[in-house]
Amino acid sequence: MIHLFNVINKTTAQLFIGFLELDLDPLAERYCVANRKNLEPVWLGPLPNTSPVKLVVPIEYTNKNDLMVIIFDDAGTPSYNMAGNDKVQAQLVDARTVTLNP
Repeated sequence: MIHLFNVINKTTAQLFIGFLELDLDPLAERYCVANRKNLEPVWLGPLPNTSPVKLVVPIEYTNKNDLMVIIFDDAGTPSYNMAGNDKVQAQLVDARTVTLNP
């Protein structure tokens, strides 16, 4: 007979992550979160159905304002092409307590 068991190491230590909660225009089609210094995308994709948009980002963005958020309106009337916010800083949160989009 084979007995299987799982050992769970429960720790009370916090697990810190970078967290962004973005309230985006629901009429936009796409959005991008990028590093403003080298324009490297951190997140790029279509706008989800849920609002606000919640993202996990690398922890180094919690102590610097090195992010920019851009939304794109491809088919809107009136079409504004893109709008953005510069020098965005992520929140430092415990990964065990944060709730992301479903």
